[in-house]
Amino acid sequence: MATQNIIGVQVQKLREIQGLTQDQLAGACQRLGWDVSRVTIAKIETGVRAVNDGEVVVLASVLKSTPGEILDKVKVTKAMKVVRQGKTETER
Repeated sequence: MATQNIIGVQVQKLREIQGLTQDQLAGACQRLGWDVSRVTIAKIETGVRAVNDGEVVVLASVLKSTPGEILDKVKVTKAMKVVRQGKTETER
């Protein structure tokens, strides 16, 4: 399966630096209005779930960071496959 986001590893690192569990991160995100679960945080960290720009902003706020700082640490080695409705662009 193709990775669905490029920030998952960085989110996990920042969460651990803050001393938060996935459950605590989800709860803090919920207090900012994003209805997210621990399972969703785990999927983001492992690259199984895509993250939209609004979600990046919430994650950055909770993790005492900025979207730019989260993205700045990402190392892109190749282009990601875009998956929409369960199919990659090449399968359409």
